[in-house]
Amino acid sequence: MSGARQVVTRAPHRRVGYIACPWFQTTPIEYESLLERDFVRLALLDLQNAAIGFQPFIINLGDKFGNYVPDFLLKRKDRDAVIEVKPSVYASGDPHRERLRHATEVVADKGYDFIVATEEFIRDDRRHDRAGILLRHARSHLPLEVTVRTLAIASDYASGIPIGNLAAMAGVPTSTVLHLIGRRQLRIDPSLNMDDTQLVYPLGRQ
Repeated sequence: MSGARQVVTRAPHRRVGYIACPWFQTTPIEYESLLERDFVRLALLDLQNAAIGFQPFIINLGDKFGNYVPDFLLKRKDRDAVIEVKPSVYASGDPHRERLRHATEVVADKGYDFIVATEEFIRDDRRHDRAGILLRHARSHLPLEVTVRTLAIASDYASGIPIGNLAAMAGVPTSTVLHLIGRRQLRIDPSLNMDDTQLVYPLGRQ
């Protein structure tokens, strides 16, 4: 396993870009497809993730499969995970299936989980769209006293409080609560549903 490759070759038909979330990590996260972008959006809201690295290193899979560069590395609280983002039609078909199976074994030997994330997971129930909305709210800038007041109220409800109730009690618009969810200062159900009746939770209670 060696360091991340320095030059990324991009096909002209692919959507590439960066997601900058300075409240999460100082370095922007690169993506090379819309599916990768949608995965990153979900990963940013997963409280188990402490950092996200793009194309983190090269893994030698042996003579048959050659070098392999994972799409992402998730630094997690328990065990770090190597991520391959791939459409299901490719992940389940030859020759990718055999190569990914071998990569799973090699990566596990190096102490990582190996996860193949397809659109069936990433875009299930359109969670990626809701993640995008939460991250847009997270990019707003709110007065410190507003966020402190809202978080203080939420801290009294370890079993959860509806989004609408929290906003009303804090005297803030619902967008303030969504901002705090996007900033990982409040926890929400993994479905990322965010209507006024959905519960949010203070951090520290999983």
